[in-house]
Amino acid sequence: MVAGMGLVLLCLIWAAVEFVEFNRRSGDLRDAQQHSNRVYLKRMIDDVMETIAFERHRTEARVEASLRGRVDEAEAIIGNLLKTQQGKSRAELESIVRETLRPIRFNNGRGYYFAFDLNGIEKLFPLRPQLEGTNMLGQTGARGEFVVYDMLQLVQKNGGGLYRYYWAQPGKPGNDHLKFAYVRLIPDLNWVVGTGEYVEDMEADIKAELLERIGHMRFDQDGYIFVSQWDGLSLVGSLKGTNSLQSPHQGVRDGTIQLIATAKAGSGLVTYSMTDFKGGSVEKTSYVAGIPDWQWFVGAGMTHDRTEAEITRQRQILVQGLGIKAVMALLATVLIGAVALLIMRRTSRRTAMDAQSLTRAMAEAADSPHPIDTTALRFAEHHGFALSANQLIIRRQQVEKQLLDRTAQLEQTNADLERFAYVASHDLQEPLRTIGLFLQLLKRRVGDTLDAESREYIDFAVGGADRMRNNIQGLLAYSRSTHHGDERVQTDMDALLARVIGDLSATIAATGAHIEAAALPVLRINPDQMSALFQNLISNALRYRHPEQTPEVKISAVSRGDGVWEFAVADNGIGVPDDYRTAIFEPFRRFHPPGMEGGSGIGLALCRRVVEAHEGKIWVDADASGSTFRFTING
Repeated sequence: MVAGMGLVLLCLIWAAVEFVEFNRRSGDLRDAQQHSNRVYLKRMIDDVMETIAFERHRTEARVEASLRGRVDEAEAIIGNLLKTQQGKSRAELESIVRETLRPIRFNNGRGYYFAFDLNGIEKLFPLRPQLEGTNMLGQTGARGEFVVYDMLQLVQKNGGGLYRYYWAQPGKPGNDHLKFAYVRLIPDLNWVVGTGEYVEDMEADIKAELLERIGHMRFDQDGYIFVSQWDGLSLVGSLKGTNSLQSPHQGVRDGTIQLIATAKAGSGLVTYSMTDFKGGSVEKTSYVAGIPDWQWFVGAGMTHDRTEAEITRQRQILVQGLGIKAVMALLATVLIGAVALLIMRRTSRRTAMDAQSLTRAMAEAADSPHPIDTTALRFAEHHGFALSANQLIIRRQQVEKQLLDRTAQLEQTNADLERFAYVASHDLQEPLRTIGLFLQLLKRRVGDTLDAESREYIDFAVGGADRMRNNIQGLLAYSRSTHHGDERVQTDMDALLARVIGDLSATIAATGAHIEAAALPVLRINPDQMSALFQNLISNALRYRHPEQTPEVKISAVSRGDGVWEFAVADNGIGVPDDYRTAIFEPFRRFHPPGMEGGSGIGLALCRRVVEAHEGKIWVDADASGSTFRFTING
């Protein structure tokens, strides 16, 4: 009873500590989330302000690029008119050019072309045609600059360029409005053609572009950037087109006043109450920055309800967990006793010691396979496990010794094969070349004195020597087919097959064969071995072609999954009988009908070695319509 009451008291204390810790974590979470939100909002607005500053900074560059493009268009129009209106008098050409450019408008109807000659005589002025024909050299801007004269100086020095001056702007008071003009000399007419744009109009276009871009910015699921004027009119955001200072909700009006005051002071964070879409009030923190020249403020905000919702959810989880744990603690008081605790501690200690001994012994056995010492183990189960592990260790020692012996035998066998290949390549081929050479010399010297049967015997002997040399060369190629290791690289099989077909182009042309290849994959293979494989299969298809049909060879590949590809080389040749479909892949086992020249019997054996070196297999399917050699490659 006392133990139970003590356990209950401990549970209550533990639960209280959990709640205190939870409240502390909740406060930390709330503070951390608010700090993170503030940093995030500031970074978002700083990025937007940098974008706005960048666009404003390159206003002049944009104006120049836009005006230059328009003058390029005018120059192209004039050039085309002069080219198509050849034979006209100069007065007629000037009139055609003038009336062609006069109605052209751009930049929402603001832009137009003007022109004057090198003497300052106005040739085109769409807004004030009464000035055309007037000498404009004395025309001054709002700040006393001689506009036409300065433009002529710019043209004479650089052939054209951008000119700044102050001029009256239609529809706006005063005449001191900054305007950029781009002019260029048209040598064929001796005209200076140009167009202009007011900086205020270009800034209006930039403002519209920026508002459009900002209106599409989103963050944190439903977050957005808002832009408003200092008079409260919303330009971008959920309240776009309305004046927040005239909102029926007091919280909206008060929040807007705080945002405007902070923006006028430069930038900063503002926490205020807003009305949500359900009509309720939510706390919101926004970061806002001002643009005094435009009387704008730009901001972004986040509500606090998400953090509170997460804290509420975690509180519910905590309460449920505490309830479950309390029930488990009460049940544990009935089952746990002092005696059981002592037994468990003693057993656990001994088990841990045995486990440490086994773990240490197994770790040592992984590096050097020595039997485990079983004398220090206290439990029969651990002792039996150690005995089984010792049997595995002994068996591993035996297998490793057998593997070393077998490796030594294989290395000796490979060395013997290499020496044999050398003898076959150099010592055996030389006598055969000598036999063939002298038989051919004998035939040329005394061939005319020999009868037909004797000459035939000489041809048989020469052919036999050639076949013997081919067999020796085939044996050499077979012995060396995988000697140089598996030097695999990523290889485009289409390109590799194209090179093989190119190497066989003479044979293909001689037989009139048609080679058709489907798209092949890119695999990690040994390109030299794979080239030999395709060359042997295609050569066999051409050698054992049907005497009454044009040879056709089709190469394709399909994926079998797990990196395995199955290739097929199909032909319409004489086929392969059932009895030979396995034997032809053995060295010197070949099939060819009477009267048809046979191969060395090594090619398909080499193909099998190449395929097996790539963890695959090769087989042949055949019927009356031809043969299909199939093989798999693990690439």
